[in-house]
Amino acid sequence: MPTTELEKRTEHLTIFLVKREYASHLDIINSAGCREPIAVPISGCGICQLYIRTVRDKQVGWAELFSDTLNISQIDTFSSVHAALLVKMEDRSYVLTFGQGGRFLVKEGAYEEKFGLLVALNSVDRESFRCVDKQSLDTLQSHTRIQSGYEASADQFGLDVEQDMLKAIVGTPTDTRLGSRMSGTDSLSVSVRMRLADLPFLLRSYKDKFEQDLSKTDYQWVNNISLVKHNSQLVDELDNALVANIRANDHSKVWLAIPEIIHWDVVKGFIYSHGKSNLYTDITLHNFLKTVDDIDSITIDLLKNRSVSCADADHQKVFKHWPIYKCVYAEIDLGANKYILNDGKWFHVNEDFVARTNVDYQEIPYSNLTLPIYEGDNEGEYNQQVSAQYPQRFALLDAKNKISHGGGHGQVEACDLLSIDRQLIHIKIYGKSSVFSHLFSQGFVSGQLLQLDAEFRRKVREKLDAPFDELIAVDRRPRENEYTIIFAVISDQKHKRLSIPFFSRVNLNNTFKMLKGYGYEVELLKIDVDEQYSKRVIGKKKLAPYERKLRRAL
Repeated sequence: MPTTELEKRTEHLTIFLVKREYASHLDIINSAGCREPIAVPISGCGICQLYIRTVRDKQVGWAELFSDTLNISQIDTFSSVHAALLVKMEDRSYVLTFGQGGRFLVKEGAYEEKFGLLVALNSVDRESFRCVDKQSLDTLQSHTRIQSGYEASADQFGLDVEQDMLKAIVGTPTDTRLGSRMSGTDSLSVSVRMRLADLPFLLRSYKDKFEQDLSKTDYQWVNNISLVKHNSQLVDELDNALVANIRANDHSKVWLAIPEIIHWDVVKGFIYSHGKSNLYTDITLHNFLKTVDDIDSITIDLLKNRSVSCADADHQKVFKHWPIYKCVYAEIDLGANKYILNDGKWFHVNEDFVARTNVDYQEIPYSNLTLPIYEGDNEGEYNQQVSAQYPQRFALLDAKNKISHGGGHGQVEACDLLSIDRQLIHIKIYGKSSVFSHLFSQGFVSGQLLQLDAEFRRKVREKLDAPFDELIAVDRRPRENEYTIIFAVISDQKHKRLSIPFFSRVNLNNTFKMLKGYGYEVELLKIDVDEQYSKRVIGKKKLAPYERKLRRAL
């Protein structure tokens, strides 16, 4: 008599889809410490082998709490059992893992990335999402998990399709035969009523969902950007391509940049770990290569083991230091695929997404405003010099004039310079994605508050003297195109149009659209750097005590 669905047990499965190129179980299963595999007969499947690993006599974690007063051997130990079922069916192989450590029986790199995520996206009711994991690319690749107390659509989780990488979702499949709850990352986790005889149908169905074209859904953006696994063979290929470009002096798409926001009022220069304690004005690939005796000796290990540090003008204090590899930004093409190294991580970027991003970036207008050449020191001093040199044209509103404002904003910088022509100018020294993110966020928050908050407009006006105070009307919102927001970048690049990191282009395009929606003109501006300053080495090693301090810090 056939079993009804209600008579079947609800099983909780974790499933990996093996990459096509992995055929041998030796390439798929970490079998060290496992018993001899057990053949499992399942009608409709090919080869099925169950690998079991037992960890014996493990002390419970909380037992140590009582070690001062008890002989903890009196507290029971336990054995944990992990298992992996390798299923070879038709043209693909699958691994089902059991137990808390079962997933560690599957070798890294042997399974399809995003298998579970794509299955879930093509299976789950779009109104039934309960949890979303995302990685934001606008700053430091922050990871966020958003959980809902009720079922909701993906839109209600606030996903930014231009700047978020979707990592995982949890929801309810529309086809109840595929499960009552489904979670997808690289692996697929599903709660489903089943017997072992149902496994061929389920695996075949999940594979079909994985291969289903996302372009027929609203989720095609999921494939825009994906993180390359750190320990994959592809990372080695990309690292080798990066090294080859540097050795060949092909630096058109490889450069160094500051990887995070720093305090320029105290940082006067940068010292490379093998640079004879020379203090350089900026982090550049050119300056780093001066510290390498033979360019052909450059390897990934060298880039990861050498570092660059912030220092003050007296060479007496190290504020921050980073591996050179973390400071590298690179765009590498392998075949038809584009990869980007940013903040020490490789990303694969969809070719169409790259093209759309670059087109949008090229359409952002450049300002006709002319600002003085940057001759050193820092952003704050540069802003003060400009406002002092042209007091009738520019009012200073930079960090020293931050505005305390409620609503979760805290200290808000209205802009760095306000021009008499109603230009809100935000200025940053060129850096990596996080630096640009800070710049664009500053402009967006200020623009949003000026448009929506009369109290903020009043506080800005109070910071200004005549005639600039008359530029801010407290009792009305800014009119369409009344103000121009200018993002100004201090850079020694030779061409007028800035070449900025890809993720920064994505971020700027998004910020540009939102500020245009608020009624602002938005423009870019490149502030040139004095040529002699950009080449200058500030100083050489003078003090032995500093050298000892630097070496300890590194």
